[in-house]
Amino acid sequence: MKLLLMLMTGAMLGSVMPAMAHEGAHTPAQVPWQEASTWPDRIVATMERDPASSISVSWRTSAEIKATRAEITLALPDARFDQLARSVDAQTQLLDLDQVVHEGLVLPVTHNAGLPATSHHSVRFDGLEPDTLYAYRVQGAEGQWSEWFQTRTAPSSGPLRFIYLGDAQNGLDSHWPRVIRAAFQQAPDARFILHAGDLVNRGSRDLEWAHWFRAGSFINGMIPAIPVSGNHEYDSYKLGEEQKQKLLSILWRPQFRLPEEPELPDEIQETVYSVRYSNDLEVFVLNSNVSDMSEQAEWLDSGLAASDARWRIVTMHHPVFSSGRERDNRSRREVLLPVLLKHSVDLVLQGHDHTYARGQVGEREVDLEMTPNRSAAVDEGTVTTMFVNSVSGPKQYEFSATGWDAYAPNGVALARRGENTQFFQVIEIDGDQLTYAAYTADGALYDEVDLMKSANGTKSIQPSENTLPEQRLFQNTLPYESVK
Repeated sequence: MKLLLMLMTGAMLGSVMPAMAHEGAHTPAQVPWQEASTWPDRIVATMERDPASSISVSWRTSAEIKATRAEITLALPDARFDQLARSVDAQTQLLDLDQVVHEGLVLPVTHNAGLPATSHHSVRFDGLEPDTLYAYRVQGAEGQWSEWFQTRTAPSSGPLRFIYLGDAQNGLDSHWPRVIRAAFQQAPDARFILHAGDLVNRGSRDLEWAHWFRAGSFINGMIPAIPVSGNHEYDSYKLGEEQKQKLLSILWRPQFRLPEEPELPDEIQETVYSVRYSNDLEVFVLNSNVSDMSEQAEWLDSGLAASDARWRIVTMHHPVFSSGRERDNRSRREVLLPVLLKHSVDLVLQGHDHTYARGQVGEREVDLEMTPNRSAAVDEGTVTTMFVNSVSGPKQYEFSATGWDAYAPNGVALARRGENTQFFQVIEIDGDQLTYAAYTADGALYDEVDLMKSANGTKSIQPSENTLPEQRLFQNTLPYESVK
């Protein structure tokens, strides 16, 4: 009887008393998938040099790992393909998460207070063959390997698809994961994923990057990323009583191994770069967080003049033509638009305004009545440059009350819009045809057009043969509530 009472008492106490913390328990500030260990995590592939002959990979461990390596081999059908793997030593950087040093000043990163330092490792696998499937893995402590990832080098030419994502930013552990995974389901053969800025909300907050990497998981290791820096990849620090300066996230360069452009200033290295993917495509990445874009405009002008790729795409975070209500980027537009139109850039991919907008500068056979609801006849005639603003995360803004009417003197016309909706885009290039398609998070087609390029370089636009749904607005969708 005594034993029975003791058991009953223990059960009752266990049901009403909180569990005692045990050694190594996670605090609310550090969820299990944020905590670094001697095992590799946050594995992401990028394209630092010629993507036809090299692949770059970055990953993270706890700070005690001072040196490590990676292995790569052809992805053969043989069960023990790994017997042919070669080893490449990694470059390692120790990162203090709770402080940043700027011009001799040590500034606290308050949202990382108390977090231990981490080690960030990277390799570049060189000497690879074009359009070839490779398998690689990365190591933390000796013998502690990741799984094998498969990724394909770029072809010299030929058909390709890639994914384009606007701002993720919020809901990285709740609402955004479904979008990147739906994009992967739609285009598992995508050659890369272009993230058009604001990947997270607070650029140096390690917890948000933990969520971002967890959302993409193995996709990040298989499909190389082209990340664009947004305003939320910059953090503000009070460096003086009347001075507030924004600095690039302390995690950006350790996490993404990206091309360097020697002719540009140090502060924008690995945020302004180009990727010559193949003879059919070159992508130019700008950093629109810089107040004076003239230096980047000169770099872009020179790069576009030298590029002989069949299709040229420019990406930046802040849109040339704003779609968010009471937003405008006039100074950037005045500097960049002449360069974009001079070189007939095919497509400009942007974010920032947390709305969906697609339109183009071109010549049409009919005059368009400048009203917010116009779309008929926009997708006709020749096209100089097509512009897209998009958002993949749950943070949503109202569309500009007058659409793109204010930009009519620039020759642009709005063809399709969207509000209160998460999107992803799949872009396919096949010879002289570029197919642009936007999807909602449930995988439904929302927008689609074909750009056709003639032998002399002029482009025409062909509307989708598919029936597109009604434009999604705040008025015809569920009530909106912000997501952290």
